[in-house]
Amino acid sequence: MKRASSWLLLVLLLSGCVWAVEGVAGQDNLSLKAGPTEPGEKLSLVWVESFVYPKQVGDDRMISLGVRTAARVKEVRASFDFSREPLKLASTDGLSWSAAFKISNRVPDGVHIVRYNIANRKGSIQRTVEFYTGKPAPVAAAPRPAAQTSGWPLTVLASCTAYYNNTTRPLAAAQKLVSLSKLAWYKVMLDNGKEGWIPSTAVKDPTDDYFRQGTAAYDAKNYEAAVKFYQNVVAIEPGQIKGYLGLAKSYQAQGQLSAAAEAVQAALTLDEHDLDSRAAAGDLAQKYYLIARDKENQGRPHEAIGSFRKMLELKPDAVAAWLELGRCFRRLGLMAEARDAWRSGLKADPDNRELRALLGTQPLAALDRQQPIVLAPGQKKNVASLLADESVQLIKQEKTNKGTKIESAIKSVIDLTKSLGTPIAEKGWQIKQRGEKLLVSYLCEQSGGALESFDWLVDIDTRQVSPHNENARVLMSRW
Repeated sequence: MKRASSWLLLVLLLSGCVWAVEGVAGQDNLSLKAGPTEPGEKLSLVWVESFVYPKQVGDDRMISLGVRTAARVKEVRASFDFSREPLKLASTDGLSWSAAFKISNRVPDGVHIVRYNIANRKGSIQRTVEFYTGKPAPVAAAPRPAAQTSGWPLTVLASCTAYYNNTTRPLAAAQKLVSLSKLAWYKVMLDNGKEGWIPSTAVKDPTDDYFRQGTAAYDAKNYEAAVKFYQNVVAIEPGQIKGYLGLAKSYQAQGQLSAAAEAVQAALTLDEHDLDSRAAAGDLAQKYYLIARDKENQGRPHEAIGSFRKMLELKPDAVAAWLELGRCFRRLGLMAEARDAWRSGLKADPDNRELRALLGTQPLAALDRQQPIVLAPGQKKNVASLLADESVQLIKQEKTNKGTKIESAIKSVIDLTKSLGTPIAEKGWQIKQRGEKLLVSYLCEQSGGALESFDWLVDIDTRQVSPHNENARVLMSRW
């Protein structure tokens, strides 16, 4: 009955009906991947959802598996990283597929993968979802620090009036109150137990005092007390970056890295360019990296994956972490996930040779930015990279707006320039890599050594060509 109830709640959640129902398990413990299929996939679906519930597996080791599609499919199977036998999901309508699965106690703790194979007569697609066993997932968000305080004392500076329930209450100087929240006014608890409002200008703002007390407690290594003081700082002033950073270092000193990461991320949300916040994120990311590498070296890739994930939340451009994350997936036999990680790393560093080698797209010297290939006029095409050669051919055959091939248009421009008495030497084609595209240039040298170029960007996958400098744009529009 308990399992059936959990499944019913899950169905409600995914149908969008659960958000208005208080007390129902929310999305925090649901691992979900949803969206339309991409162009080029063998199945075309307006929407497909794949999920695991709960994301953090409980002591009963039971999980619910599910897939929902916008159009009927023939079969859905689930494969785990720790099992060779796929599990077939059941459906009554071809749209909603489900199964329950008990995870063996022999399965190691850490991050695990379920890969859904969704098939129809036209082909199949795959969706991969992560979940966690053992201790709480390191990527789970900690409670927002501001919500953990129960109020803080205020002292009235001068006689004023509190407002509550459409009535007023006079307050005297030096009177003590308990603050519940602050806007332009303080929401307070009066000494008669009633809640009311007073202007924030009528009381002494305790933010600085709490920050000083937090710093003093931290310096005295009383980190638990420091956390409470800094919590009050961000409760009073939610935009106080230094309060979140104080929380982060206090949590970190206690070994509560997940809570520290949550505080740092709150600071970065306020100002992603704040140097202190970025430094704190970098320091914490380095700790997660060392933990992950240690787990990786101990032969515990599932746990290492969780730590690498946490590091990348703090520092998404950490190429080394993407590299090692992919290696952990590869060690588990999850090559699709490994390649996804390496591709993410390549977005941060498009020229990384190690990532390109792992993905099988390592550029040869012909595509190295520091060593561009230059083909002199009449030189035999012996380019080391077929990709580079293909990009040049695409440019040559592309037509201008007036229907002239680019190769012929360039020749016409050069001939015209020479006929006007301007000395010019043709240096030929040069290819450089620019992220996922190629920059293809035709170089010419004027008297005095000044270089002129016609530049185009080429996307080999889509075979799209676009002018990249003014010379190329003029050529495309006028020749």
